[in-house]
Amino acid sequence: MKTQIIDNWLDKDLVDYLEDYFLYRFPHYYGHKSNDKDNNSFYASGLNPDDALNNFLFFKLKKTLNKNLRLERMYINVQHPNMNGSFHPDDGDITCLYMVTKTLENSGHFEIKDEEKINFVQNRLIAFDAKKIHRGNAPNKDVRITLAFKTYVC
Repeated sequence: MKTQIIDNWLDKDLVDYLEDYFLYRFPHYYGHKSNDKDNNSFYASGLNPDDALNNFLFFKLKKTLNKNLRLERMYINVQHPNMNGSFHPDDGDITCLYMVTKTLENSGHFEIKDEEKINFVQNRLIAFDAKKIHRGNAPNKDVRITLAFKTYVC
């Protein structure tokens, strides 16, 4: 699968709501790592796919990509300065990342090994082959939150 970048994925009110919700109202827990060999930890929290809002986001994802997908899980990653992820593949067929928080200047890039770095831009959705080796880089300041969808093609 060729990596897809979709900008302005969600309506502005929903973008603002999700940023506020995940920054200030949804618990996240320290200790998540990109892989078992990694010493770099950051915050994460699983989401209930049966929640109406999460179910809507997955519905919209399938419609946007025009693919029949099964959701394995969804969660948020929360990174502060110096909380780099490490290169790793994912399980599943397609991973989708939604960039929740404000656009980051010159930091917080999403990186797929041997491909161009992708800037962290609020309201950007990235869909890519889950087997591609990738990582999320830490912001220089502020916070970086992504919403991840791990999916299988039906």
